[in-house]
Amino acid sequence: MRQTRTNRFRRSAAVVAAALLLFPLNAPTASAAVGDLACTGNFQFNFTPPLTANTTTANAEVSGGLVDCVSANGSHTRLKSGYRTGVGTVSRQLGTAPCAPIMTITEGAVLVWNTGERSKFDITVNTDPTSGDLTISAYFTHGPLAGDTANAYPAVLHPNADCATSGLSSLTSDLLEVFWE
Repeated sequence: MRQTRTNRFRRSAAVVAAALLLFPLNAPTASAAVGDLACTGNFQFNFTPPLTANTTTANAEVSGGLVDCVSANGSHTRLKSGYRTGVGTVSRQLGTAPCAPIMTITEGAVLVWNTGERSKFDITVNTDPTSGDLTISAYFTHGPLAGDTANAYPAVLHPNADCATSGLSSLTSDLLEVFWE
């Protein structure tokens, strides 16, 4: 019985990891107006100390950029690009494989737009299926798009190349789509 449960857990973890690497995350339904803004971009999360099977919490920093922003409803046409930075924490369950992108990240961040305006937001990344819906979302609290929720859909996630031996110290996406609603 123990072997069967262990095998099921391993298969489940492998399926979740593969899904996270190959498919966008399901974002929650947003509450504000549809079509406020859409951008493409990238991100990188850095974790200190690196996450391992035994190190389950760390500080998290995010950085990234946005380009090709379009406001379908015309409410934010001046916003064309920007860059973001933030700090917070990351946690995951004990025993998670070092390279598995299964975690929950909570951060406060700032997005500096091409106009020089700044938006403050709280970002939540949940890639741990035992902790609720799989999401990358941010609630904008100040500045342009205040009151909106941004949902991000990464095309592919990349852990640092040496994560198997050194732990997960970074998680990047070279391409993601972000939608504000």
